Amino acid sequence: MFMTMPSNKKKRVYQTIVEHIKSAIERKEMIPGDKLPSERTLAAHLSVSRTSVKEAYSVLESAGLVEIKHGSGVILLEDNLDDVIMKMNVVVRGESFDIVELMEFRQAIEGETTYLAAVRCNEEDLVTLHNAYLKFEKAVTAKEITVKEIGAKEDLDFHMCIARISRNLLFVEVMYMIYGRLYEALKDASIKTVQIPGRNKTVLSEHYQIFTAIKDKNPELARKAMSDHLQSVKQIYL
Repeated sequence: MFMTMPSNKKKRVYQTIVEHIKSAIERKEMIPGDKLPSERTLAAHLSVSRTSVKEAYSVLESAGLVEIKHGSGVILLEDNLDDVIMKMNVVVRGESFDIVELMEFRQAIEGETTYLAAVRCNEEDLVTLHNAYLKFEKAVTAKEITVKEIGAKEDLDFHMCIARISRNLLFVEVMYMIYGRLYEALKDASIKTVQIPGRNKTVLSEHYQIFTAIKDKNPELARKAMSDHLQSVKQIYL
């Protein structure tokens, strides 16, 4: 299914792995619903580390393209084939963007998703969002602070949860379209966060304020909390 992987200095290894998976899908050698090769199998086939394959699968899971079932493997999720290719293209191009521009775009989009989430949320939504916050909190406060990219996936899951609660499918689709870029930005931001004393606590506080405003059904405060949070992240890069 997969060809031998050529060297590519412009892309990170996980992006090249994703590109090969995308090529297999384009050749219809793999379709939504199929099980992807195990980390060990794919790593051996492409002569890469299992860590790189694991990172590729993690990014694909964050982009909503696969489901990682422990004990069962990695499943390519059911979706429109064109959408799958589009999302994978975003992942492959993941590093080619201006992070400040991305934060400004997020302020425009996520400010409104958070506003709508506060208006439209129900009790089930709040339980889901609170659980997403708790997972993020656990990741950020983990004792193994030497691990890079702390909480990036959990952070992204929290924001995507808010988008879904907004009940606006276009907002959700836009978030998915930039998912790969968001994941890259959050990994970079999380590494910088660890290097700034007290920043972890600030980030958690910002996320909790967002959750609280949504829970209290205060749309204006929710929008402001999200905008303020993204502005503080943007300031790291200015």
